[in-house]
Amino acid sequence: SSGINAEWPLRPGKTIAEALPFMAEVNNYTTSNGTTLEKSSLVRDLGVNMSEDLSWSPHINLMVDQANQIASWVLGVFKDRTKPVMMQLYKSLIRSRAEYCCPLWNPTKIADIHAIESIQRNFTRRISGMKIMNYWDRLKELNLSSLQRRRERYMIIHVWKILHGV
Repeated sequence: SSGINAEWPLRPGKTIAEALPFMAEVNNYTTSNGTTLEKSSLVRDLGVNMSEDLSWSPHINLMVDQANQIASWVLGVFKDRTKPVMMQLYKSLIRSRAEYCCPLWNPTKIADIHAIESIQRNFTRRISGMKIMNYWDRLKELNLSSLQRRRERYMIIHVWKILHGV
């Protein structure tokens, strides 16, 4: 077919303006069948949000809010605060949300980095026997790395895979 989907790799319902928010000259686009596609200020694709100014802050803020909501749910539902139970819940439900697709949206703004790290900082404080320890001591005791360190590791692995064609 000669429609827009034949020329651009867009999913149904996706617009050119959504696919290319960084193109300032694209305000409206009319397809061959006369449908007008409007510019979007925020694009969500595969669970990752990107703003028209190419900032990842909206995605990071949403992800932090969702991870904190899940943490609140876990802390409200599960009364057992022992290390094994809390670590299993944290790693499977919360940290996985906070790290999804992180090589793509790896933050550079200090405020974003601190917001992401606050997820782990606040959750680990609620584990039995951890409240009086500082964050770095809690990480050592729980055998965890900071979320920033884990993202750096993922980036190194990702680049290695690209360089080695894996």
